[in-house]
Formats: sequence, C-alpha cells, structure tokens
Amino acid sequence: MLIYNKTNIKGFYNNFLILVIEMCEFKVVTVERPIRQDSNIVLIDYYDFVKISDTKIMNVLVKDSRENYSKSYYYYIRDYLNKLRILKENMINVKLVFPFEKANGSLNLKKGIIYVTNDKQVVYMNLHSNVYTNCENCIVKPFCTYYLAKIVGESRLKIGVNKGNPGESWDKAISSLQSKYVKSKVIELPPSV
Repeated sequence: MLIYNKTNIKGFYNNFLILVIEMCEFKVVTVERPIRQDSNIVLIDYYDFVKISDTKIMNVLVKDSRENYSKSYYYYIRDYLNKLRILKENMINVKLVFPFEKANGSLNLKKGIIYVTNDKQVVYMNLHSNVYTNCENCIVKPFCTYYLAKIVGESRLKIGVNKGNPGESWDKAISSLQSKYVKSKVIELPPSV
C-alpha cells in the first residue's frame, strides 16, 4: 500500500510510504544502490537528519540514478551524503544513523533513526517531527509495526512491539539501539580553541 504525501512544496506527490503516528515522520524506501558489507553507525546533526527525509535527497540516497535531476544537482546531493558519511564510493555506508543536537557544550541524541534492513529497505523514523499526528487512528499502523518488529528482530533487541501504540515502542527501540551502539546519551565536547 502506497500513501502519497500531498504536502510537497511544489505540489508533486512523493512516492514514499509515509506513516502517521503521534508527532512523527516515517518513510520506507527500497534501496537500489549497493550497500557496503562493513556498514557503520553514524551520528549526524539533527538539521541534516531532517534534511535527508526530503524526497529528492532520499531518492539519491537509495538510487544510483540521475533520473529527474540535473547532473549538477544530483552530484551536489551525492556529495552532501558523502560528507555526512552516509554514502561512500557510491554505496550506502551505514546500517544505522542517529541524529544529535548540540546544546551547552554537549551532543544530545534525538529520538530518530535511519536504519537499513537486511532486505535492502531504508527505514526513516523521526519522533520529533510535528508533521503527523494521531497514532490511534492511523490506517497504515500495520506497516509501522511490521518495520518496527523487523528492526527489533534484526537488532536482537529485547523489547516488545505495542501494536496499539507503536510510537511508544519506537521510542523504546530507538533508546535501546542508542544504548547498544552509543555508550553515552550526552557526549561532552572539548572547549573551542
């Protein structure tokens, strides 16, 4: 089932599965680009994390095709993803991406994730987004719980999936993954010289 986001600025429809849960944004996109076997876990600034959810950037992330892009714009986006270390040598270089925010000399992890599944799907979840609301009446809740369960299973997390309120389960899953791969929730930065 494909749901089209009709809020695109230029009025075009996005071909992304978009899930509506309480205060979140959810997308699942099939990867057509090669994925590195030695994928990494990457922390990126929250601003960049939100920017990646844009349809044009997400398309370049998952496809090695300049279709519907000028050559310069395609390479501009690809270079941007390379700078973030999400792409490397024209392949997806990550398994997990966590967003962070700089505050008072430290980095605070935000509730969000980009996850590349074993069957080549990119799952984007941002629990801080205020784009969508109302998890209770969401018509695509089965997709949400399916991909949440897939991430929990692939990552071997010991948490349950609440099918009635998947937003709560996403919060627990993201926290568990952050605890598993990032040793501290707040990372102190040295003073600037």
